[in-house]
Amino acid sequence: MLYCINNLKKGRNNAGSKAPADVYEIAKEYGALEIKFYEPKLRKKVFLTRITALPVGIQNWNRLNKKVKAGDWVLLQHPNENLVVANYYIDIVKRKNVHFIALIHDLDSLRKSLTINDKRLQKRNFKADTLLLKKCDYIICHNEYMKKYLLEQGFDKNRIVCLEIFDYLHKSKLIKTKSKEKSVAIAGNLIEGKCGYLYKLCTRNNLPFFIHLFGPNYEGPVKKSFLMYHGACNPDELPEKLEGSFGLVWDGTEIDKCAGNAGEYIKYNNPHKCSLFLASNMPVIIWKHAALAEFVVKNGVGITIDSLLEIGEAIDKISNQEYEKMVENTKKIGEKLRDGHYLKSALTQIKME
Repeated sequence: MLYCINNLKKGRNNAGSKAPADVYEIAKEYGALEIKFYEPKLRKKVFLTRITALPVGIQNWNRLNKKVKAGDWVLLQHPNENLVVANYYIDIVKRKNVHFIALIHDLDSLRKSLTINDKRLQKRNFKADTLLLKKCDYIICHNEYMKKYLLEQGFDKNRIVCLEIFDYLHKSKLIKTKSKEKSVAIAGNLIEGKCGYLYKLCTRNNLPFFIHLFGPNYEGPVKKSFLMYHGACNPDELPEKLEGSFGLVWDGTEIDKCAGNAGEYIKYNNPHKCSLFLASNMPVIIWKHAALAEFVVKNGVGITIDSLLEIGEAIDKISNQEYEKMVENTKKIGEKLRDGHYLKSALTQIKME
């Protein structure tokens, strides 16, 4: 029997809760049974949250241990919010001949996080991404670039399956895609520390393309000649509200390349925003060196660029017929994403015997 941990996150109106929720829904459709993992009450001080997280984590893993039996499989969503408890209990559960599949949402040791100078946190992230993951029987990672990184850390290549791209479930009504225009949608957490490039674009007097902004934590101009901020909304409702001919997949501090912690991470991860755009039948523009650039090119669902300043010219080079073909290709991929195709395919590759 396959079980899937359902990380219950209340009141989080962002992709951070959307992705784990989708994983559970897809696994359930695949035939998995639910194991509920409740989150601890968030406190203003981090150390207080960690203290309250301990008994909650023990209760979660006790619930799992009581439910599973020999021969069962558990889909574990990584990273786990309580490393100490997870690291202790996974050994206990495995003694019952229970097997674990870790689906990676993020590798914090690779991302290095915004608290890069915190050596204690770096040590914790390293343990989570090596010691804990290596106890799992299989790992579902994002793509071949992340797989290569894991192999360099000593993981068994025969135990790693690539997801290709994250699925994105929604039932929003998708409007008919407009004809090609020099406009892009930028969606996600718009905090300056994550997308400093956006704030640098905002300092310009003009751009050869228009920007539609969607997401929380935006502190720039709400409206300019080349920009409009549409606010934040629920990830399940966002697909029907997106505007623009392309979705932009870009991270980091710079305009001419993806740089900084977030920018470097895009060389290895599958940004959830790319799945959002494609599941909304919107072709994408992505940094040429991003890990998902190969997927975009191979499936004909967008274009790649080196610099954001190339966007206007890059769109000009696409004929109306070529854009219409991209939209058709995107609709095919979007249908797969909305159906959970990629996670189901990854699970199928794992021999659960």
